[in-house]
Amino acid sequence: MTALKKLFKRLRANSRVPVAVLSVILVAVGFTLLAQEAARETDARKSPEMLQFEKEPDAWLSNQRNVSELIKSVDAGQVATVALANGHPGLVLYTLKNGAKASVAVPGCTVLGCAGTALDKLAERGAAQGFALVGVDVDPRTKSQHLLDLLGTIVSPLIIIATMGIGFFVLMRLQTGAGGSASTLSERPEIKFDDAIGNDEAKAALNRVKAFMTDPSSYVKLGAAAPRGVLLVGPPGTGKTLLAKALAGESKANFIAVDGSYFTATFYGAGVAKVKALFKLARKNAPCVLFIDEVDGIGKRSRGNEGGGAESEMNRIINRVLVEMDGFEAMDNVVVVAATNHENNIDEAMRRPGRFDMLVRLAKPTLPERAKLFDLYLNKVTSDGSADTAALARMTPGLTPADIANIVNKAASSAAEKGAATVTSDHVLRAIETQLLGGEISPVKDLLTEGTRVRLAYHEAGHAMIGHWTGAGLVERVTIEPRGQALGVTYMTRDTEDPLYKQNELVSRLAMMLGGREAELLVLDSVSSGASDDLKRASELAIEMVGSLGFSETFGLLSVGGIPKELLGPDIQAAVLREARVLLEQAQATCRTLLTAQRARLDAMAQALLTCEVLQGAELKEMLGEVGRVPLPELAPIGRDQALALAFTRRV
Repeated sequence: MTALKKLFKRLRANSRVPVAVLSVILVAVGFTLLAQEAARETDARKSPEMLQFEKEPDAWLSNQRNVSELIKSVDAGQVATVALANGHPGLVLYTLKNGAKASVAVPGCTVLGCAGTALDKLAERGAAQGFALVGVDVDPRTKSQHLLDLLGTIVSPLIIIATMGIGFFVLMRLQTGAGGSASTLSERPEIKFDDAIGNDEAKAALNRVKAFMTDPSSYVKLGAAAPRGVLLVGPPGTGKTLLAKALAGESKANFIAVDGSYFTATFYGAGVAKVKALFKLARKNAPCVLFIDEVDGIGKRSRGNEGGGAESEMNRIINRVLVEMDGFEAMDNVVVVAATNHENNIDEAMRRPGRFDMLVRLAKPTLPERAKLFDLYLNKVTSDGSADTAALARMTPGLTPADIANIVNKAASSAAEKGAATVTSDHVLRAIETQLLGGEISPVKDLLTEGTRVRLAYHEAGHAMIGHWTGAGLVERVTIEPRGQALGVTYMTRDTEDPLYKQNELVSRLAMMLGGREAELLVLDSVSSGASDDLKRASELAIEMVGSLGFSETFGLLSVGGIPKELLGPDIQAAVLREARVLLEQAQATCRTLLTAQRARLDAMAQALLTCEVLQGAELKEMLGEVGRVPLPELAPIGRDQALALAFTRRV
């Protein structure tokens, strides 16, 4: 009674509900009465014979006969009534004059008629013999068949709908990250900061994050805000992912790694759901370092009407990431570390205080760090220990840890292809050439004539001799094996990576660049187009020395680069070119003097290159001779060192 009273109260409170229910009942009753009246009117129009067949069709359908029996009964004049089932071509129900009831299925009948079958001209025979021929609405199926068909009609759409629903659900689960890479935590990394060679400044910055994750309560007591987001910025291959793992390892925290493309999804809203699930997973497994690689994939927000639905969805993903980071509690102990190569693609809202407010820059490894990296990766392969990692480091300025790892891997692969038992220094050096020059030994090698090989040998020997005897650098390796666009290469390095270059070093560099051309001219009495790149780079350096670096008697301390363009007339340009040419002619004179004096060494080195194509190590040092300097032509005194970025390898 109490339940009924509550129901009545609710109905009175909301009068629309009973009105709606009463309306539905009235419609249903009206429809039922209308259907009954329609059936009564239809039956009133049917003949007694038709009604008799339709009332109990099972009396005929349960007595199936052959077509031949129907034909015999018709021929014998025993048939009293024949009924053709509407909608079921060939189904015939008939009654004999003795009261017997039977049915038959006549083959060959279609919805278009029964021409050419046993029922052909049945109407004419019925008129002649006096039996009635009527059409009836009967269902030849049994009750069980009718029930099964009804269930099939109802269940089949339900199965289709259920299958589609399950598929949609599974797809949504996959889109939202369930079962994806973020749903399974990796084990706590064992990597430490010491395992990530280089980037000491970045490690020092991350130590603050480590200190908080190790003991967050000490920061909370003092009211210090927890670091929530760290943005790692640096060139590709500098170890951003490794450093993020090292932070987790140092902090004894779980590590979850995804990338910017992880948040994209087929369905609208699924990306936002992924963000929610990811941050929920991170909080659940705190302390945790959540690493998002290539964050610029979601870090650039579209403005106004710049994009359509996809851009709008990306904005919602960014907004959700920011909301989740704002929702970190002081003791959640979750830090989001994001990495990118494109700092400018990160939205300003993501970099404001309280979000990715700690910017950590990663740089390419220095000379000592590259040596350590070569030691690290060579220890991971079967090496014979002959590689001079200090020399390898000098030969690879500007390369990243990923590049060095790739070089060692190429060296090991090359050794395996050649059936070598260990990885030798030569394998590593050839891998460096492949990396720096952009390819394996060129097929052009087989097309070179002997005369061209001789010219290449003297050209490279000239570079090496001048570079060595003028003190331009350390000659590490000389080769006349063509790779990429280079037909030969002289590898010359500095023993330090000091960004400052002294005047005498730059003058020596000028001479080294011209050494190949002058060797050709001295020995072969002609020059070739192979010196075109040397002349271009030497001219650029000479003009830079005169116009910008203060190595000029004409301009003194005046830098041409600082003069407004409207004041740079033809006379100033001519003066710069004239003095630059003087520097080049002085370097040329130095080359001729040295090469003439060291002609025997030059010939010996060229012959050795023609024989083995590659010179390096002790053999190269012996051919170059003891380090000594020949006095260079006197130049105007310069009061201070200057900086200049120089190309590392000399290419023909």
